[in-house]
Amino acid sequence: MRTKNLKRDFLDYVLYHFDFEDRVAVWIMNFMKAHPTIVDFVSFSDMTIDRRLRIAEKSTGRPTLVFEKGSIVTTDGEVILHELNSNDKEPVFLEFVFSSPNRRYEEMKNNEYDNNHGHIHQQISSLEEQIDAALLNNDRNLFYRLTEELKNVRAFER
Repeated sequence: MRTKNLKRDFLDYVLYHFDFEDRVAVWIMNFMKAHPTIVDFVSFSDMTIDRRLRIAEKSTGRPTLVFEKGSIVTTDGEVILHELNSNDKEPVFLEFVFSSPNRRYEEMKNNEYDNNHGHIHQQISSLEEQIDAALLNNDRNLFYRLTEELKNVRAFER
């Protein structure tokens, strides 16, 4: 719950302190923070997330909205909103482009990275304990399933 509130607070900070060329960016940020599940899947830390939404401050001269999903790239706000709403339980990396470095944004990214990294280490420890138990119980199927899961979790560790 704390993480969700931190994300909403950060989006409020961005909304109140920066200007955007395309007002649809404001609309999308408000939609994301108000939606019951989307904010849970927003990440400010780029950990191999396939979906990205880049929002640029007005004074950067860059397009305000750029959404990437796989090989698809769009700047159409309606398409972006539809994608976010239709896939509200899919992770999305939210990147901001500010005209100058922003300490609060960097802190948000670092905090999230640290939280994600700590969570991954907890998952690894838990899986290793479960694998040991599967070995002791001679449960071959569980052992193979858990080692595959461990391999996938370790891929995020890098």
